[in-house]
Amino acid sequence: MTIKKAICTFPFNAAQISMQGEVFVCCPPWCKSYSFGNIFEQSFDEIWNGDKAKEFRRQFIDDDYKYCDLNLCVKDCSQDIIPTEMVKKPETFIFCYDSMCNVKCIFCRSCHEKQDLTYFDNNMDEIILNMLENAKNVVLSGVGEALFSPHSRKLIKRISQLYPHIKFSLITNGILCDEQNLKDLEIIDKLLSITVSLHAVKKVTYDRLVVNGDFDKVMNNLAFLSQLKKENKMDRFILNFVVNAYNYKEMPEYIKMADEIGATVGFLELLKLETNESVYEKLNIANEKHPQYNDFVKLMKNPIFKSGKCTINDEMLNLKPISFYKVLKYRFFK
Repeated sequence: MTIKKAICTFPFNAAQISMQGEVFVCCPPWCKSYSFGNIFEQSFDEIWNGDKAKEFRRQFIDDDYKYCDLNLCVKDCSQDIIPTEMVKKPETFIFCYDSMCNVKCIFCRSCHEKQDLTYFDNNMDEIILNMLENAKNVVLSGVGEALFSPHSRKLIKRISQLYPHIKFSLITNGILCDEQNLKDLEIIDKLLSITVSLHAVKKVTYDRLVVNGDFDKVMNNLAFLSQLKKENKMDRFILNFVVNAYNYKEMPEYIKMADEIGATVGFLELLKLETNESVYEKLNIANEKHPQYNDFVKLMKNPIFKSGKCTINDEMLNLKPISFYKVLKYRFFK
């Protein structure tokens, strides 16, 4: 007899669509880039309960997690459910295929990427929107700026009009996340969460990290979002901070600032990407060979990091001479 057990709900209730059209259940590194299929090649219904999907879910029945990297998994998305190979369409969709952005963070990309969104544009109604018949929340975008991209703006508005019950989780750099934009997109009363990627407290640091940014506008928008949170017009207000050599000294002040505006903090790992190879070694403060590494170790002894006001990995709190640390311990939804 199959009984309920505490397991990750993502393979049973969440789908993430990548730039290449691949369907994952969570961040590809965590699921070893195991794709259920590609929406360019199959219908979503065929993918979602296809052989590859059933094979992935079977590991939760057999307690054999060969397709999950348990060293990376945050393990905070579990619920008591009965695992099955076949499931209904997901309630959560993560659309992270649109990389169009209005800024360039130096640790993220070396240039503004050009992306062909013709397929997504031409099939928005037939494929993308048809996926959402069982959805309750949609997450955008994680790889670009959804409030800037014409495609993502159109998608948000179409979802809002066609599925008025769906709530949105936005991941944004904050520049365009103001009252007028949220009203124009018809989602100001449909917000589950807003995550602002802001990697500095001081303008001089922000300007060093973000090309074409607007620090003053972001700070004004944070005040607006703080008010939305106070009025219970969204469930979660999050600030994400990618730790690096230029900003690490501002981490304690950042926590205090976030606390004042009612936001929670997620300190995130600096990832090595093809697009940031030229600056990675210079910014990677967690490398024991970095000239400021010892100062970073001392900073992490500050008791504020154990105050419960931020999300941070234990390895980072107990730094030893290591060359790498994991701090990605946060989910944008549950």
